[in-house]
Amino acid sequence: MTKQILITLFIITFNFSYSQKLLVSWSQQNIENYTREMYDEVQKLTSAELLAKNLDDKSWSAVFLTLNASLNNYVKDKDYLKSLANQLTNKTETKLEGTSRLIIWDRIISKDIVFEGKGLVMDNDLFTVSGRANQILQSLTKKNFGYVTVNSTEKELKNLKKNWLNYLSNKNVEEFKPLEYKNSKIPEISSLNAVNALIISLQANPAKEAITKKCLKNVYKLDEMPKEKGSSASHCNPDTYTYTYLAMLFGDEKTDESKNGSWWSNFWNENHKKLVWNSEKGIYQIK
Repeated sequence: MTKQILITLFIITFNFSYSQKLLVSWSQQNIENYTREMYDEVQKLTSAELLAKNLDDKSWSAVFLTLNASLNNYVKDKDYLKSLANQLTNKTETKLEGTSRLIIWDRIISKDIVFEGKGLVMDNDLFTVSGRANQILQSLTKKNFGYVTVNSTEKELKNLKKNWLNYLSNKNVEEFKPLEYKNSKIPEISSLNAVNALIISLQANPAKEAITKKCLKNVYKLDEMPKEKGSSASHCNPDTYTYTYLAMLFGDEKTDESKNGSWWSNFWNENHKKLVWNSEKGIYQIK
């Protein structure tokens, strides 16, 4: 069963757009509180109104609508792009609501997002104004001068702003080159940050339990997880995906049931500084 899951995950994981990627599956239907009427209204906003909206977005659906309207209407608007660049030093943070199937590894580590095993991976921290501005700029220009993360310093953000403004003024700016994980089966989960987030996601969490129960009820008409191994209902539990990802990342041919959440937590605490990427095998090893 695990081998079948591994093959399936490999086949259906693919890039979605710039600085955002699909992990297993995602669609706009997965966004909470997102309607056609909301979409239509945001498309009517002026560039000035979208800039103000980006400062105040409080939910994943609102952030997505701002990004979508920007892509549809202001790709070639240099004034809009420069105004977004000026928001890059704004570190104002909002705890976004309705983050189902949104994957930001830093925010899974901080437990602001519950990892559901699949969804849309975003490289920028959308919980901040600067992260949202950078995501829009990257999506509209297909350029990358670096990501905004929870650890971005004021100095780094000022430099990022400078690079964007220089680029938008037709100056040559060297692009940022993300780390590559050669021969990785799923690059989206291959950073050490992602590994840390995956391991943290295995810990007991009432919100994760609620997601599992809701899936069992809605999809399989069950009140509890079947006891027999190999049941398709096991995919309601995000941990089913997570254990598969970790097995893949560390070269296990099948999931070792003795490696539970506590085992992985201890493993990370003892070894995370010693982990290195084996480019030939496409896995992590302890040096």
